[in-house]
Amino acid sequence: MSSREKAEKLTRIWCIKEAYVKAIAEGVGFGLQRIDVSLSDSDSVNGNDKKILAEVKVDGKDIDKDGWTVDLGVLEEGYIWACVSESSERATPKIVPYQQIIDVMQL
Repeated sequence: MSSREKAEKLTRIWCIKEAYVKAIAEGVGFGLQRIDVSLSDSDSVNGNDKKILAEVKVDGKDIDKDGWTVDLGVLEEGYIWACVSESSERATPKIVPYQQIIDVMQL
């Protein structure tokens, strides 16, 4: 595995761990070492969205058995997204222009 591939794998794992601790409203103080992430060797591609398959365990227990859904994907080269939720609905990212966010927030 090249150094670039190692960096991408680390980023994917970090994104999932960060999404999980945010989903449970604990933050990194929860203990990232308690979260074990196994990434698949292959990615699935659905339309323009490249999804990365992952298995996540917390304290040795699969979180999907408790109703958690994990989604991880690539928006474009260098931009990875992750979503962990207590929902059976799959996350679908949407790129929103910065100006649209400013307009909605009326800043």
